[in-house]
Order: sequence, then C-alpha cells, then structure tokens
Amino acid sequence: MLVIKNLEKCFGEKKVLKGINLTVNKGDIIGIIGPSGCGKSTLLRCINLLEKPTNGEIIFKGNNIANSKHILDIRKKIGMVFQQFNLFNHMNVLDNIILAPVLNKLMTREEAITKATSLLKKVDLLDIKDSYPNQISGGQKQRVAIIRTL
Repeated sequence: MLVIKNLEKCFGEKKVLKGINLTVNKGDIIGIIGPSGCGKSTLLRCINLLEKPTNGEIIFKGNNIANSKHILDIRKKIGMVFQQFNLFNHMNVLDNIILAPVLNKLMTREEAITKATSLLKKVDLLDIKDSYPNQISGGQKQRVAIIRTL
C-alpha cells in the first residue's frame, strides 16, 4: 500500500532524511521511534506531501506521489495526526471531527456525524462532543485529533 524508496530530504545543506526505505502493507501497524531531531516528523510530513522530498520515491497504492501535482487528492487518502493537535478552538469537538470530510465532500454532514459519534464512543469521549478544545485535557485532544484523522 505504501512503499518508500531511497527517500531523502534536505533543508539547505542539512540532510535530514538519508536513503529511507520502508514498506507498509494494508493492515500493518508501525511505530516510528528515535531521538528528538532525527527526522520522524519530517518523514511523516514528506509522506503527506507537507514537505517536498529532495530525492526518492513515495509509492502509494501503486503510484509515485513524491512529485504529484494532485496533492489535495492525495491528502484526502493519507491522514496525519500533528503533535500539536491543531484543533480549531472556535469549534466544538464534533465540528472539528466532521469539518474535513464534509468540506471535501467525502461524506454528507449526517454521515460524518454518525461516523464521528461512533468513533467518539469507541474511545469513551462521546460525553465531550459539544465541548471546545480549551475545555478538554491534552489526552482528550490527542484522541480527538486521531478520530479526525480516521
């Protein structure tokens, strides 16, 4: 499903990613670990095309997306949970979760609410669906961000 071949990313003279190779098959659950500053977030940002790789291939569902002109279409299929959550403070939890699928016409508002409600139940957060980000804990924000990605 996702194959990374010889991925490199440079910021000026600093080479952050050096020949990264990775294969992730459907259903795989992986972890990326390492010390601060070793390139974990840069790798994820390259996969989601938030950073343009300097060299290498990112093959997603059989297509090399590393230099794709269809970035928005690719981002509809590859999710990312940011370290800082990036929840919209002026929107409640439910609205934060349903915003992208509704705006991108991936679901109707009703379908998005149904899915969001189901996922909130699974992680025991249904009771905070009407709360705003400043009213919930960091752990709850993290779970909301994960649900939003799903």
